[in-house]
Amino acid sequence: MQRNFARNYDSLTAIYEFAEGILAQHQIAEAVRFPVHLAMEELFTNMVKYNPDCDSEIAVGVDVKGGRVTVELTEFDVDEFDVTRRREVDTGASLEDRTPGGLGLYLLQNIVDKLEYEYRDRRSRVIFTKESG
Repeated sequence: MQRNFARNYDSLTAIYEFAEGILAQHQIAEAVRFPVHLAMEELFTNMVKYNPDCDSEIAVGVDVKGGRVTVELTEFDVDEFDVTRRREVDTGASLEDRTPGGLGLYLLQNIVDKLEYEYRDRRSRVIFTKESG
């Protein structure tokens, strides 16, 4: 199932409710729901934050098959930004010694089972999967 959401932080509640309805319908365990919601929030927030001049909606799709949750976020008329590129984050450094940025994507890359990125004709598409078993 797919829906479009306005490109602003106020859409996060509606995105959560949209995904939660699908996950609940398929009886996906909370241990899977939490990382799915966290990954969706991180990706959507980055899309809003790093493309402030873009006003197109962001398409969000959630699909469940055989216990596998697949989420797709697509934005239009944006520059390329590959979320699958590994980021160097020193998680052992103190807060004072850390460089801002990158921690959210680092976390995202480590909580989903598969992360893909496609970019063509100024269309950016991120797909991630989370296994329930």
